[in-house]
This record gives sequence, C-alpha cells and structure tokens, in this order.
Amino acid sequence: MKSSAKQIDNHENRSWTVPESELFRELVAHLRLKRALLREDWAQRVHNAQLLTAMTSEEILRETTAIYDNYVRALETGSVRDLQAYARDLSRRMIHRGVETHEVLGIVLLLRDVLARSLFKKYHGSFELLSRVFDAYEPAANRIAHTVAVSFVEQRERVIRRQQKAIQILHVQEEERKRISRELHDEVGQALTAINTHLALAKRARLGDHDAQLRAGIAEVEKLLLGAIDRMHSFARDLRSAALDDLGLLPALRSYLKDYAERTGLLVRFERAWQDVPLTSEQKTALFRIAQESLTNVAKHAQATEVVVTLGLVKNGIQLRIKDNGKGFAVRRQRSVAEKKRLGLLGMQERMRLVNGRCIVQSAPGRGTTVRVEIPLPAQRQSVCSKTVSLESEGSRAY
Repeated sequence: MKSSAKQIDNHENRSWTVPESELFRELVAHLRLKRALLREDWAQRVHNAQLLTAMTSEEILRETTAIYDNYVRALETGSVRDLQAYARDLSRRMIHRGVETHEVLGIVLLLRDVLARSLFKKYHGSFELLSRVFDAYEPAANRIAHTVAVSFVEQRERVIRRQQKAIQILHVQEEERKRISRELHDEVGQALTAINTHLALAKRARLGDHDAQLRAGIAEVEKLLLGAIDRMHSFARDLRSAALDDLGLLPALRSYLKDYAERTGLLVRFERAWQDVPLTSEQKTALFRIAQESLTNVAKHAQATEVVVTLGLVKNGIQLRIKDNGKGFAVRRQRSVAEKKRLGLLGMQERMRLVNGRCIVQSAPGRGTTVRVEIPLPAQRQSVCSKTVSLESEGSRAY
C-alpha cells in the first residue's frame, strides 16, 4: 500500500517525515484517547525520577498536561512551532525556580518512552505493523525531544543575559540611591540644621516689644524648617536605608515600619520568626524594596486600617509577607495594567526573579491583599538557620 508523506522542517532546517496514512492517524487518535491514563503514568515517572522538584504538584500537573497536548499535536501536524514557543515560555517562567535543562529534556524523554510503551502494547500482535508504527514514531519523537531541549536552552541563555544586565542596572541604581541619600543627610541635612540653629539663636535674642511680629515670623520659619528637615530625612531613608547597609535587614525593617506607622497613621504589626540569616546584599535589598513598594501601595490605594508584616523562615528559604485589611483588587486586571506600564506587581516579580525568588500576590475586592515573597537559601546557609524561632517566642511588635 502506497502512502503519501509531507516533509516538515524545524528552525534548524532539520526534518522528519510524517506519514499521511490511516495507520498514523490511528496512532495519534490512540494517544489522544489514552491521554488521561498516559499523562498520569508519565507524571508518576517524573516524580519517581525526582525531576521538577522545584515545582509544586499543581504546577507539575499543569505543565505535563500542556506538554502532552503540544507533543501529540506536533506528532499529528509535524509542526514544532507550538512546542518551541512552549519551551521558550517554560524557560522564562521556570528558570528562577531552579528548573534545569536536563530536567526538561528528561521529562520529554520519559514522555517519549511512555507513549512508545503504549504503542507497543497496542500493536505488538503484528511485528510488521509494529515496525511500521515505530518507523514513523521514533524519528518524530526524537526530533521533538531535541527541539524542546534546544529551544529551552536558547531561551535560558537569553533570560540569563537579561538578568545579568538587569542586576548590573539595579546595582548602579542602588549605588546612586546610596550616594544621593548620603549627600542629603550629610550636606543638605547639616546645612538645614545649621540654619535652624541660627534661627533658634535669633529667637532668643533680646528683642523689644515692637519686634513681636519679627519673633512670630522667626517661629513660623523655624516650624517650616523643622518640617523640611523631617521630610528630607524621610526622603533619604526611602532612597536608601543606612540601617540596611550597617545593621542588616531586620533592624532596617523595624526602623522603616516605625517611621511608616507614624507617617500614615496605620496600625502596623511586625511578626518575625528567624535567627540572623546570612543574606547577600542583593537579597537584602530585594526584600527591603518589596516591603517598601507593598507598603506604599497600601498607603496609597488600599484604604486599610491595619497591615501585618511577617518575616520568617520557610522550608529551604526565607519568606516576607505583607497583609492588609483594605479594599483589595482584582489581581488579573491589575496585572494586565502592569504589563502595559511595566509597574507595580510586575516590578516586584521581576525583582524577585533576579535573586531566584518568587512573588505571589493574593487579593480580591473587599478581602484585602497579601503579598508573599520567598527567596531560596543554599544548603550551607540553611544549616546556619536550621533552628527556627517560633512567632510565639519571638513575638510581634505593633507600631
């Protein structure tokens, strides 16, 4: 029996032959019919092989479903474009979670073998038929595995280059913030303080009764100047917390939250459950900046009366959580706006990705908002903080 065939090229001009025969259509239909059973078998083998360990079970279910459907579609059509796009998207989403190239290639090869076993079971009664099935299936399956791996690696390299550039930019920005903050505090602050001292001396000078208006004017200028000094110090702290550089994350957060509560009038509770965890400068800065951004959003938009900030250890890492009792919002709608403006939620998520962390925002209209960020810690640093202090023993502080 003669069968026509179509030649399919991938992005590297390599190709495989996809038979346009009744047998091949039957093969694809079988894989679609057995989709649930085969995907479950595959997911179990992924788990047994300890692949994708950085992902949750829900994420693994979602990803294996998407890969299976794209895989079978590529077999059916001969087009690897969907798989290439999916592999690139997977790389963008999962590189910050620690998913490695060998894991992605491993799960695709496991899927290839699971499907091959199913086809063998269906066609093993006829050696000739089985040979024809595998003559068609194996070249396509191997090409798909190669395509996914190459696309994942290429995108991974692009993501890494962008991250390295973004880290350099953030480092320059933080250094500039530090410089401006220091100049505000040391030069502008000292100048304003000197002016205030001279005003105080002038106010204490012996003035006659006819100088009462002048005395009142000096007092008013002094009041305005003291307000300007307070605002200047606040701006300097927002630009770069000296406590973050000199004392570490925990004292810097305490200082910032106290000042924030005084400025906004919100009830702020700070709960902490950790020991002195050794963090890199980039990690400390990322956590502090996200706390600032989240609390600024609470003050501007949430219409909240209370906010709870929690800093503690979780399995394999450190977690910062900011929870308010405000009006909440629709996260998907806000993310769509953020994608257009490159602000807000996406900014926090991108900052976390640069330190291999993740940022999760949970909110709904009328139900408040919770921002949770987590940064993984290497094994050697986890051992330093293996004895976690409980929230009850460490306590909480209200500002």
